[in-house]
Amino acid sequence: MFTFIPITHPTSDTKHPLLLLQSAHGEKYFFGKISEGSQRSLTENKIRISKLKDIFLTGELNWSDIGGLPGMILTIADQGKSNLILHYGNDILNYIVSTWRYFVFRFGIDLNDHIMKDKEVYRDNAITVKCFNVFKNGESGTGEIFNSFQKTLLGSIVSKMFPKHAPTDRYDPSSDPHLNVELPGLDAKVEVSTNYEICFNPVRGKFKLDEALKLGVPKGPLFAKLTKGQKVTLDDGTVVTPEEVLEKERHFAKVLILDIPDDLYLNAFVEKFKAYDCTDLGVVYYFLGDAVTINDNLFKFIDTFHENNCGKVNHMVSHNKISPNTISFFGSALTTLKLKALQVNNYNLPRTDRVFSKDFYETFDKPLSKGTSMSESQETPLNTIIEKDNIYIFAQNKRLTLEPFHRDEEPMKCEINGNITPLSWQQVFEEHIKPLEFPLADVDTVINDQLHVNNFNNTVEKKKHVEIITLGTGSALPSKYRNVVSTLVKVPYIRANGDTVNRNILLDAGENTLGTLHRMFSQPTIQLIFQNLKMIYLSHLHADHHLGIVSILNEWYKYNKDDETSYIYVITPWQYNKFISEWLVLENKEIMKKIKYISCEHFINDSFVRMQTQSVSSEEFNNILQENSDCEEKRKLDLDKASSYRDVELITQMYEDLSIEYFQTCRAIHCSWAYSNSITFQMDELNEHNKFKVSYSGDTRPNIEKFSYEIGYGSDLLIHEATLENQLIDDAIKKKHCTINEAIDVSNEMNARKLILTHFSQRYPKLPQLDNNIDVKAKEFCFAFDSMIVDYEKIGEQQHIFPLLNKAFIEEREQEDESEDSENTPSLEIKLKKQKRD
Repeated sequence: MFTFIPITHPTSDTKHPLLLLQSAHGEKYFFGKISEGSQRSLTENKIRISKLKDIFLTGELNWSDIGGLPGMILTIADQGKSNLILHYGNDILNYIVSTWRYFVFRFGIDLNDHIMKDKEVYRDNAITVKCFNVFKNGESGTGEIFNSFQKTLLGSIVSKMFPKHAPTDRYDPSSDPHLNVELPGLDAKVEVSTNYEICFNPVRGKFKLDEALKLGVPKGPLFAKLTKGQKVTLDDGTVVTPEEVLEKERHFAKVLILDIPDDLYLNAFVEKFKAYDCTDLGVVYYFLGDAVTINDNLFKFIDTFHENNCGKVNHMVSHNKISPNTISFFGSALTTLKLKALQVNNYNLPRTDRVFSKDFYETFDKPLSKGTSMSESQETPLNTIIEKDNIYIFAQNKRLTLEPFHRDEEPMKCEINGNITPLSWQQVFEEHIKPLEFPLADVDTVINDQLHVNNFNNTVEKKKHVEIITLGTGSALPSKYRNVVSTLVKVPYIRANGDTVNRNILLDAGENTLGTLHRMFSQPTIQLIFQNLKMIYLSHLHADHHLGIVSILNEWYKYNKDDETSYIYVITPWQYNKFISEWLVLENKEIMKKIKYISCEHFINDSFVRMQTQSVSSEEFNNILQENSDCEEKRKLDLDKASSYRDVELITQMYEDLSIEYFQTCRAIHCSWAYSNSITFQMDELNEHNKFKVSYSGDTRPNIEKFSYEIGYGSDLLIHEATLENQLIDDAIKKKHCTINEAIDVSNEMNARKLILTHFSQRYPKLPQLDNNIDVKAKEFCFAFDSMIVDYEKIGEQQHIFPLLNKAFIEEREQEDESEDSENTPSLEIKLKKQKRD
């Protein structure tokens, strides 16, 4: 038996479809796209991938399609996985992995790529996968981009990113001549879609012992030969064939996964599959990009698999106007609802609305809730021969199970299970909130009066205040209750004519930051937030702080590309700028014209500005490969002397554009090229004394001298990491983070007016340590939760609900205890069995 389990489908949280194929013996394979949020979806649904060995990537490879892959690889490596193969139909794959070289590094895992040519077949002991590469606009050719030397260069970089043994001392990838290498140039965007046919090895028929004995086959080695499909010759010369002693073998239906990025691919798909052999074809998955139109042209192609005498084929369709916008991370959404019941105006109700395809839902008579928004692509109904019972909506709970069948004797066994149940916030309230008996928390106040209400920048009073949205508040990796860290700060500026304009700045942006924004806000509000987004600041190169930045830049460009006066300032360690440049060459060069990059080092509050290392050219790298291995370790890269000169002209321009008085960084006590920062904003064009100073720690040990006493002193707002509980001081020292008390001490020494504590360890994902902390000298403070919207003037209001927070998470603690018990039970049984055997 084989099962296809949808891990993600197109929602606000997870942009694209991902399938987990699992055999009855435990083999696991991914097919599809590893979009941001994929890893968190595994955690949410308690799906383990310890036996995962192959990832088959489909479609194109834009960041939207594989933004979750770097984090997924890091997590798989941390779980002790020793090998992993990435399959794809184009050699751009190694280039893509190489762009991550400054922030993705893990020893002990052997990561390999398998570039599959068109019609190439991959086999193992369970499945056979055939690759189909389809070029946009029907172009032909091999699709190869790099020559043999360039492939060697990229392969070498990837192997150095995943060495077998850990480095013996502190490691900085940007100082390694095998990693800090100039990547080969790209002339054009890679426009090829990879698709797969999956076949399953047949099940051998049962051995007919009585029949074998009747034919005179003696027990022993000859039995084994026959079961392996080999004929045998008896002593008397009689030849016995496997067919005489084996029941008929059983087969499985085959599965086709087709990834169509946009309409310009459609004709090429029609041409590619017009003569496809549909024998035993049971299910076709259609992973349709947002730019694919649901119309007759699409279904003319889908009909192909019936016109080719395919018999009964099931069709599973994934599209953002077909799949429901369900809550992917219910644990997090429930946390938001509980906190909203305590502070109704500090959270938005997670949005589940979506505009659906009228053409699809009416043609196939699929149910939708009353009042659902719909759009149509054509005036007439879809012209298709597909019956409504043979087409399915791809969603997380739509599992496909394949069981073996006797060909020509019985129908294929393809069972699709799982219903799509609309979410009822009222029902969730009744089951999870009402029993808590929070004062003033009734269903009308928390749910009915708050449907589609936006609580950010929504009143005359708020428009003049600084507001903070703590989009992600966890550390290391996404968890069920907290996503990785990201904080948006809105700083208003009052012009001389009385108009207020906003400067939104993003302080770090971990994976799926954009997903959180889309879950919180309507499209018009999203557009306004991004039109006001003026700066992205990255504190350091650890992946949990920046894997969402590319998506943020793409979204920003969508709303600002036509405004010639609009630019975004990107303040990062210099290595990340190299990554951005290499990536956007691959995806969208035009965005680079709108980015104004400044190195974090150029804002350093120090007379000494560190120089960045120069990249090794491809020619020089070729020489390095020829050198003796002993020399490789001692080789040092040249320094870029020009990088020590601050970009004063661009910094001055940023000050003027964003009405900033001062921007400073200091070196954080965490890792190489890590920073804390302080920004002083002018707030009023007519009153130069009206200023606002915000400081952000990033990840660091307590930095009293440089952060508290120097750049951050007297901050109006300090946003500081508080990764670990106070009793875990040894862990904090080892991992170079702060305990809650240490973060409070930094605030106290800084004389900060207000404090927000964030970046909490996943050891306590729901609720940080509220009690037994030292006194906070700031006027107000609060603990950050995901999706929290807080007016700077009201930060301290959270303190009034501290006594109720522990009560809010009783249910989650009980579930955790039950989960730990269930996980411990099998291991205990195994121990008892082992003792019995011994």
